[in-house]
Amino acid sequence: MYETYWNLEEKPFRNTTDPKYFFYAETHEEAYIRLLYSVTEAKGLMLLLGDGGCGKTFLCKSFFREMTGQGYQVALVENPDLTPMEFLQKVACEYGIEYQGKSKVELLKDIETLVIQNAEQGSTTILIVDEAQLIQNKKTLEEIRLLLNFETPERFPLSIILSARPDFRQTLRQVPSLKERVSLQHRIQHLNREETGEYICYRMDKAGCSREIFTANAVKEIHNFSGGIPRQINHLCDLVLLLGYGDSSIVVDVPLVKKSIEDLRGVGSGSRKY
Repeated sequence: MYETYWNLEEKPFRNTTDPKYFFYAETHEEAYIRLLYSVTEAKGLMLLLGDGGCGKTFLCKSFFREMTGQGYQVALVENPDLTPMEFLQKVACEYGIEYQGKSKVELLKDIETLVIQNAEQGSTTILIVDEAQLIQNKKTLEEIRLLLNFETPERFPLSIILSARPDFRQTLRQVPSLKERVSLQHRIQHLNREETGEYICYRMDKAGCSREIFTANAVKEIHNFSGGIPRQINHLCDLVLLLGYGDSSIVVDVPLVKKSIEDLRGVGSGSRKY
């Protein structure tokens, strides 16, 4: 709706996983380096932590695409609140293994065969479990531990990445046999004020913006409200551009940001032209 007004080719602050919009702040670069290291050095189990909206899913999907493009066999489980059997079926399905009508023993054997075959060809098999904090069944977590038992004399042939909110650590304490297998971890931090400004400029640029629209003080206000959480930045900036279009604003300044914050909080009112 507001793209033409701001001379944009598309909306810059959609909460999607379009890779061209992924902004690598220092914390995301560090996370990616550790993800890559966990695979290339066959570290077994890595824990990726972060508050909701910090970019864990975006990073997991970007890593999934990158590793798949490099020829790795990767399974991505996005909704892991499953029974142990359902979890194994989902993993098998993601690897292209026929799973219907098979017992747990047969599924484990088929997955192990695939993993070992890939290892013999010099490749690590990757399993990414996003939103791992949703797993309620501790036996499903035990099943993940069992998958880590696949091994060759030289290395761990299966690299597992558990992406979750920070409170997942408490769940892991209840499954010590899995917790002790974590060899690498990283917690994604919120963006600082400077990175928030860079994030906004990056997304605006990718959407075709040819001038500076957000003032420095507006960025400061956006950071204060969002806490540097990308998802919250997106929500606010998208509304800011919409209200700015409605008010025929030339730039995004502090009053416009404050008005948008009030709108998000449900206290804004008034007639608009859209």
